[in-house]
Amino acid sequence: MARTWEGQAMNKFFSLLLVAILTVGIVGTSVAGPVKSSDEKAAIEALEASAAKALSQVEWAKFSDKLVDALSSSHDGLQQAAMRLVIRYGKNVEVEEAVFDVMRVYRDEDNENLRRMAVVTLSNMKSDWAIKFLERSERFEKSDAVQQTIRAVLAEASVA
Repeated sequence: MARTWEGQAMNKFFSLLLVAILTVGIVGTSVAGPVKSSDEKAAIEALEASAAKALSQVEWAKFSDKLVDALSSSHDGLQQAAMRLVIRYGKNVEVEEAVFDVMRVYRDEDNENLRRMAVVTLSNMKSDWAIKFLERSERFEKSDAVQQTIRAVLAEASVA
């Protein structure tokens, strides 16, 4: 399987990041001697923290891309697992481009529990469009349980 340029770029980024972290660790310890000033220590700590944050953001971005692929999948089990993960990690992932796939589960699925899970997933997707859609569809919903779930999601969205 051919690697994409994004995958190659990510590998280069991780390699450079690892080199930077190792370099900072080496400079802060034995090769350059002990760090003498608190300014140097603060600078090294800030660099390490920014490297960890960048790495974390890159990992969440990769995870988000995989979730979008899973939400768009025709495999029901994979799609349901991805919805659970969006519900759990919604604050950290960006999966808005799969909003129509989750909306399709809400609209077309016969299983009431899956429809409710789709509603909660939509609320965690950071999509204003999805919230507005749920606002409009709530009054036409035939299932009492799904309607209550929509109302709960809308109440939480109005507070946030």
